[in-house]
Amino acid sequence: MPQKVAIWLLVLNMGCGTVGTTIISPALSSITEHFSVEESDSQSLLSGYFISLAVFQLFYGVLSDRYGRRRPLFFGLAILALGGLIAALAVSFETLILARILQGLGAASVYSIIRAIINDCYGRLEGASALALITGIMLVVPICSFAFGGLITDLVSWRGVMLGIFLAGLVPLVLNMILLPETNLQPLKRVDLRNFTRDYLALMTNRSFLAFMLASACCVGIWFTMIGFIPFEYQRMGVNTAEVGFWFMFSPIGFALGNFLTKHLVHQLGLERMAQLGGVLSVFAISALLLPSLLSVSHPILIGIPSFFFGFSAGFIMATTTMGAISSAGELGGSASGIVGATQMGFGVLGGAMVVGVGGYEQFEKGVAVLISLAVLSTVFSTFARHLGKPSCAA
Repeated sequence: MPQKVAIWLLVLNMGCGTVGTTIISPALSSITEHFSVEESDSQSLLSGYFISLAVFQLFYGVLSDRYGRRRPLFFGLAILALGGLIAALAVSFETLILARILQGLGAASVYSIIRAIINDCYGRLEGASALALITGIMLVVPICSFAFGGLITDLVSWRGVMLGIFLAGLVPLVLNMILLPETNLQPLKRVDLRNFTRDYLALMTNRSFLAFMLASACCVGIWFTMIGFIPFEYQRMGVNTAEVGFWFMFSPIGFALGNFLTKHLVHQLGLERMAQLGGVLSVFAISALLLPSLLSVSHPILIGIPSFFFGFSAGFIMATTTMGAISSAGELGGSASGIVGATQMGFGVLGGAMVVGVGGYEQFEKGVAVLISLAVLSTVFSTFARHLGKPSCAA
């Protein structure tokens, strides 16, 4: 077994990789006003980031299997910092979109490689437990990102938010160069197109891997889709930018609680049962977002509380399905991590596109219908995963 990486360093990397996703949400309305674009156009700032994040995770996973975990991670963090700097200086909406794509290219290294490092250092159940602990702790970062994203936008401007992304790439880059050990002790001797294709085809025919991956992707798709259109519903309720960040904190707080509970229960219930339970809870939580419409009452707490319970249920799903997928891949852990991450981001793009397509930015209930569909699919795929193998409880 390779040397175990310090939990705090893994938390820092995961948290900084998440900053580019979450800190921009409270600033979206300010950006659309600054550049005089439509609300739905702000989806391109998320979609461009998610598409880049999805595509390049595939390459980082393979590169980390071949060249080790450190060098590809260093490269990605440097690109993330550069993308943040360019975005802070952007003078056009098109330049800002390109900078967001660059940020996604860099952040893809964190999403793909850190999960592979955890898989290198821990076993299957211990890895899920460790990932749940790390995810629960590092959620301090997106909680602060939502809160400070709104405050920074109010006090400075959205450009201050982009400078925050610049620091999110630079700080872990410096610390990793000093402190991060290499955990891939048996890198592949070479990578060529034939082996690349063969490995991915092998994973795409692994039913257990697919079930876990799709359950995870649907859950992440809900989260990233919510980031795109829910801020505008808060503002229609009369909530200002700083308060939007506060109400958005409910979901990651619930996610943190769900992850800590997962850490203690996964050894008794197993990955599959935890994921299935989380899927069922998420369907009820997302459906509760329809309460303002059903009760004809407009108050942000009626969105905040269901978002909290969705975050709680997602805490049951994310670590269990992610580690279940990666561990199902055997020696192709890096490649599997890349595919899982790419699919998760892809579902974020898909969910956002569906919300735009059905008019969810204009009619909140239509957007919620998309979220409910994804929650149902996550439950179905986690159920498939449970039936494909024995529950993975500790011996």
